[in-house]
Parts: sequence; C-alpha cells; structure tokens
Amino acid sequence: MADELGDPDLMVPPEPDRSRPGSWVAVAGAVIALVGTIGPWTRTGAGNRVLGAWVPNVRWSMVAAAAAIVLAVAVWRLRGDRSRRATLVVVAGLAVTVASTLAVAFPPTFQVASWGPWLGVAGGAIAAAAGIAITVVERDPSQGV
Repeated sequence: MADELGDPDLMVPPEPDRSRPGSWVAVAGAVIALVGTIGPWTRTGAGNRVLGAWVPNVRWSMVAAAAAIVLAVAVWRLRGDRSRRATLVVVAGLAVTVASTLAVAFPPTFQVASWGPWLGVAGGAIAAAAGIAITVVERDPSQGV
C-alpha cells in the first residue's frame, strides 16, 4: 500500500511562512519612526537636540514619540495573532504620521521643523501601509498549490 500511496512525508502540506514581507516592512517603518524621535525636531529651542521629540511639555512631537514606542511594541508583537496586532500597527502608524505631520505644520512659536518629524511621517506611513497589507493578506490568504 505504501508503494501505491507514496511517501507520507511528501503528502504533508508545508507549514505556512510566518515571516511575510509585510512584517519586515512594518519593522522598517517602526525603526524609521523611532530614529526620527532620536533626532532634532526643531531648528531652535527645546527640540533642537538629540531626542528632540522628547520634550517635557505636551507637544505634537511628544505625541508622535509615544505613538512610535507603541508602534515599535506592536510591530515586535506582530508575530502572534496577526490580524489584531496588524490593526494596532495601522492605528499606531497613523498616530505617528498625523502627530508628526502636525509637528511639521504647527511647530512651537518662532521655531521651524527639522528633519526628525519628517522621518516620523515617513516611518509611520510605511508601518501603517504594511499593517494594512498584512490585514488584507490575512483576510484573503492565497490558496497555494
């Protein structure tokens, strides 16, 4: 009978690939957003230093920095229940993007935005797009042959 049916090891379907490209894109977006919080967020004033987003006052830069931390944790935990965590990645990525955009558009009085918030915009957008892609793939998985 084994000669007729073949080797059972060849009949077992392969394990699904857990390291999808969307996960690595989300990681890249989160890293870019975190690097943005390390740099200066303004060209003068309190945000013109290393870790410029982390100012003691509540500003858009601080909201973006906190959202970047949430984004990094969500991306790190993306390995488990992907659909729920991908939604968190989308929300955190959008929060980083919106807060960073508002930091560019409305910097503190007599100050101009530096390169940090621009990295926040890019990183948040990349991570949010990757989260959306992961969510779409999870809802409509490929059938594979």
